[in-house]
Amino acid sequence: MHLVPRCFVRRARAFVTVAAALALAATLAPAARSATKTSALADTTRPATFLHEIVVTGARYPRAFYQSPQALSFINSLTLREQPPVVIGDLLAKLPGVDNSKDSPWEQRPVLRGLAGQRVLVLVDGVPMNSARGNGPHPSLVDPSQIDHVEVVRGPSSVAYGSDALGGAINIITRGIRPATTPNAMTLNGSMSLSGGTGDNQYGGSVDLQPRIGKLGLDVNGGGRHADDFRAPDGKVPHSAFADWDGSVLARYDLDELTAIKAGWQAYRGNHIGIPGLSSPIAAYPPGWNDVFNFKNYDRDLASLSVDRQYPKSWIASSMVKVYWQGERRNFFDSQDLAPAYYQFGPPDGSTSQHNDFDRYFNLKTWGLQVQATSVKTKDYRFTMGLDAARDVTGGNNVTTTWEVFPTGPGPRSVSYLQSVPNGHFDNYGVYFENEWYFLPQWTLSTGARWTQYAYKTFSGLSIPANYFGPGSGPEQDFAPTSVNNGAASGSAGLVYSPTSDLHLSFNVANGYRQPNAQDLFFNGFASVGLVEGNTKLKAEKSVSYDLGLRYENDREALSGNLFWSNYTDLIDAEAVGQLFPGFGIYQYQNISKARIWGGEAEGEWRLVRGVSAHATFAGAVGDITSADAIKTLFGITASDVPLGGVPPVKGSFGLRWDNADRKYWVEPSMRCSWRTNRLPPPTGNVEQLIDFKKEWLVVDAMAGMRIDYVHRITLGVRNVGDRRYREALASLPSPGRSFVASFSASF
Repeated sequence: MHLVPRCFVRRARAFVTVAAALALAATLAPAARSATKTSALADTTRPATFLHEIVVTGARYPRAFYQSPQALSFINSLTLREQPPVVIGDLLAKLPGVDNSKDSPWEQRPVLRGLAGQRVLVLVDGVPMNSARGNGPHPSLVDPSQIDHVEVVRGPSSVAYGSDALGGAINIITRGIRPATTPNAMTLNGSMSLSGGTGDNQYGGSVDLQPRIGKLGLDVNGGGRHADDFRAPDGKVPHSAFADWDGSVLARYDLDELTAIKAGWQAYRGNHIGIPGLSSPIAAYPPGWNDVFNFKNYDRDLASLSVDRQYPKSWIASSMVKVYWQGERRNFFDSQDLAPAYYQFGPPDGSTSQHNDFDRYFNLKTWGLQVQATSVKTKDYRFTMGLDAARDVTGGNNVTTTWEVFPTGPGPRSVSYLQSVPNGHFDNYGVYFENEWYFLPQWTLSTGARWTQYAYKTFSGLSIPANYFGPGSGPEQDFAPTSVNNGAASGSAGLVYSPTSDLHLSFNVANGYRQPNAQDLFFNGFASVGLVEGNTKLKAEKSVSYDLGLRYENDREALSGNLFWSNYTDLIDAEAVGQLFPGFGIYQYQNISKARIWGGEAEGEWRLVRGVSAHATFAGAVGDITSADAIKTLFGITASDVPLGGVPPVKGSFGLRWDNADRKYWVEPSMRCSWRTNRLPPPTGNVEQLIDFKKEWLVVDAMAGMRIDYVHRITLGVRNVGDRRYREALASLPSPGRSFVASFSASF
């Protein structure tokens, strides 16, 4: 009797699911349309070169990639569709100068030029995902099925967007609705997609409907995904599974040829999202200490309403007014088991272990307003100006449930409540102005300025209850009502020189800032280092960045490159200020560090022979803390500079693509690689950190696709063909091993 190996069954399960769905879709799908039928899917024709891609991030008006003095990258809709299944972080990490701080396949926070967390601004259709209370946004909260393309600006973008764009901005742009062309038309277009992968038995799908009734156009989208624990070359990675579903409704009503009203609602619901990078056995906990982290739920909603107006016979070309509401709710859950030697409160009393459940509830509501006006583009200038205003209202608390386990069974439970950040209103109001000056046909000068005012007001409430650390440990601690009112300014100037139509040289200088958020200012609770206290006297983190850029293209190639140098002041870090009890320190946020980061990025495309093209990227950066006082405070050593943590090593990619003459078939093998870095910061006492060197690695992928007819497409591929064990530079866990992936899409 011959048995089928279990590993084969597990890997085949996702493909069986996809195959069954494909068969059903093929049965239900309408007959093939003629080539003149309008597809609901985006056009798969690639632009002449990426340099001519139109972008709106950086400056808040559209311009070609090569016209910007800023360092830019983007992910287009074709790339999103040809790389299934995917979370946005995986695709962002393939761009030059973009990395991920990665604790799970879902938990990926972007890193731009060595800056992460709240120092990187993530937007959805120009609306910030960052909030006054947070450690950095999660792009995974937006499902790829809703996205048209993604634009990335590397380097400060505070003039356009304000705080948090210290390292740059990532704008996730969802599908829009085209203006009405026939007043009384009634049409229904749509699309569907299915995808799966064997590396984590992931499967998912989405359906998109686009009805139009005269001047009213709608886009209704829904989908979901499910992924098991993924497989690394050494075996399954526990606690790495996730499941989610999403939906969106977009509407556009054209009052006339010049005025459009747009409304939208986006929803995301994530469940049991594992975080193996923080959990046992991946994280390095001592024997007898076990921790498992996950998001029990992570929900997000975004609703918006805007009015766009064109002015054909006016000095002002267009205006936009948008109001929006954003809600975010999550439970960051930790299940902990401790041997008697690690009991938090009190000595062992005959029990065999202590169990703690930590529910960290978070509830955010944001109301915002954006007003913008853009001038016509004359032979001399173009400008845009506007107002941004937002209020964050936060709530939530931490619930700890504790019990001890005895040989006879579990003991009585105790429940305590702790609030780490007070409830409050966190307001910001900003005005900005950006323009372009056209002095000569070859020269374009871009300038901009912004002023933002911050008004934070917190309310009284319980912080730490009495005797939280055990009997007699101390009195109750309460948050006192507090107000913080501060402002920050930023500016930029960029020059683009085009000696020929194919060559564009640029220089850009810009300063960015990050206003201390509610956590920096008011936090009072537990973190990985110990008990952490906020500091209401913190100043804004600031940067000045210099960029030299080159863009070149001809009939067969396109190249883009940037060299940059950035200086940072008043960086915020936690400084030891005392001890709560032996081995458990008290830390407070302080403006401690000065730092510099410098490096370069490059991206290129080449048409080699008919139907064959190549694409390559390269990026590398070096970072240092340059303040001797900060080095002494953080590391206890005397030095003028030490490596700055979180700056990734050199990385690159290269791919070849073949398309047949009518683009019906395509094949694209590619490789990704990273070189070893030994520029790690000195160890910090009592703080767990990743201090092991990352080995260099090279991974090969292979993708292929077929357009069955105008409306049906199939993509097949293998990721990590060699089943190579590797770990990304800023990841706390190994990367997936070999995975077979497939997707099917159809439109009608």
